[in-house]
Amino acid sequence: MFSSKTSLLLSLCASYAAAFTPPARLDIPLLLSPGGRPMMGVGMSTQTQNFNFTLTTSLGYTVVAGKGCQECSNTNLYDLSLSPSAKSLSGKPAVSLGDGGFQGSLIKENCKLYTSNGSSWPYPNQTIIVADNQSQGSPFTQSISGLLGLGTLKNPTDSAGFSASFDDGLYGQYYIRNPDASNFTFGLDLKPSPVIPGNGSDLTLGPNAKSLADGNVGTLHWLQPDQSAYQADKVQWKSVQTSITSGYLANNTQPDLTVQLDGWAAKIGSNNVAVTDPILVNVDPYYPGIYMPMSEARLIHDAISGSQQTQQSTIPGQTNSWIVPCDTQLQFTVVISQQRFTVDQSVLIVHQGDGTCLSIIEGFTDSSVTQYIFGQNFISQLYVIFNIPKSGISSVGFAPRTVSSTASRDIGAIVGGTVGGVAGVVALGLLAFYLIRRRQDNTFFKRAAEIEEEHKVASTVEPYTFGAASPSLPNPYAAGAGYASPPASAHAPLLGMHDAGAAPPPTYEEASESGLPSPRGYPRDAKMGYYTDRRETMMSGVAGGSGSGGSPPVSPDRSAFTGSSIV
Repeated sequence: MFSSKTSLLLSLCASYAAAFTPPARLDIPLLLSPGGRPMMGVGMSTQTQNFNFTLTTSLGYTVVAGKGCQECSNTNLYDLSLSPSAKSLSGKPAVSLGDGGFQGSLIKENCKLYTSNGSSWPYPNQTIIVADNQSQGSPFTQSISGLLGLGTLKNPTDSAGFSASFDDGLYGQYYIRNPDASNFTFGLDLKPSPVIPGNGSDLTLGPNAKSLADGNVGTLHWLQPDQSAYQADKVQWKSVQTSITSGYLANNTQPDLTVQLDGWAAKIGSNNVAVTDPILVNVDPYYPGIYMPMSEARLIHDAISGSQQTQQSTIPGQTNSWIVPCDTQLQFTVVISQQRFTVDQSVLIVHQGDGTCLSIIEGFTDSSVTQYIFGQNFISQLYVIFNIPKSGISSVGFAPRTVSSTASRDIGAIVGGTVGGVAGVVALGLLAFYLIRRRQDNTFFKRAAEIEEEHKVASTVEPYTFGAASPSLPNPYAAGAGYASPPASAHAPLLGMHDAGAAPPPTYEEASESGLPSPRGYPRDAKMGYYTDRRETMMSGVAGGSGSGGSPPVSPDRSAFTGSSIV
């Protein structure tokens, strides 16, 4: 009887232990495409065809440019005839994203993401749109061949021309392969975007950005967030809003990872403006800037002396930006529960290269758009975690970065340099004082010893010589170990394309072992504190979306996972 109970107990303990073994984190490096978008390496088919994909949280579909897409230029195209694993489906979906759109056929295909150590994460049986044409403003150009949709498709939709559900996306298929798993979690660690508002349908890069093509722009922490990259005790969670029906971009599907935040405040010199009502926000790295209703964007820029509205935009036809003085002092703070996240002019004001500057805060030209989009530049100032549970409501977490971590070591560069410089001067002063004082002390004690010895010699009946010299004292300020230099970036350039022309598929496994550091240290704001408004102009925020944030249904830490570690 005892042995049977013991066996049962051991069996239950083993099952419990197995159920809470989370998958290991995978680091997916993100590089800068020649067109200015972040991109990652993706392989398709059992006979692998390699491509560069950008990413978006606004869609739940995976899309690849097909061989028949004549508008898809300067990039590699997927060839269905070369894939023995592809299965054609019926349907002719058409999708809008931002100011662009594309349509094509449907297939089932096996895919894999390439990681920083040369390995890959397979995600088979994906429902994929093979685009055979696209409009201006779509992403399939300048080395970008595909689009990884990070939306959930939890709300079944036929908005793309076919009936899409949770199982058509990568999360649903993950749960089918791992039936005991309960959460899918990933984190975004990004640097600012080099894209500035422009006049054409293609993205415009800043004057110093062309040399950054193939540069490291961040990491997608897949299956687990990188706990060393953010302050875990300060994560603010917001539940995804599931019943929004209006207020987003025209012809675009409502993103299913939209969250409700708690307003914003802007400080322009000594002036302060704010929106204190809740705002609906789509956090999406596909877009470079910060976008809001036109009336609220004007509220900010009207407080900037000399600002001028212009049609230059990073979502052409959908937004306008503002020309502003290059010495504008601007802070934009978003309120998320008990935290405030601030972006300052080092990110918000960009140079055009002709002596003029632009604000990356843009206003929607359509007055019916009442929601916000926070793109790569905003994401670069904090750490964002997405938690998509098997059942229940998805959530998004916002956390301050860990300043001392490798992932965010650029955040405090300016502040750290200033403080370090002051500390260095103080240290040198103390060292000089010590050396001078020690020299004086040594002179004093040496002379005292000589006088004492003379006295002893003079007062001794039978003089003698001291045979042993006084031992030298050890230096209490012996040099210690030096500070180690920051570790080299773990993000290897996987996708090496140095021009806008079509490049051959990269050799990810070889390139990923080089571990090059970031080519540019982007400024990051480490100021996450509160400030008090002196003069404040208040206005109502946007309506829409009920309910507030709070804790996610399941925390995405290690104990939040169930099931096997098979991924």
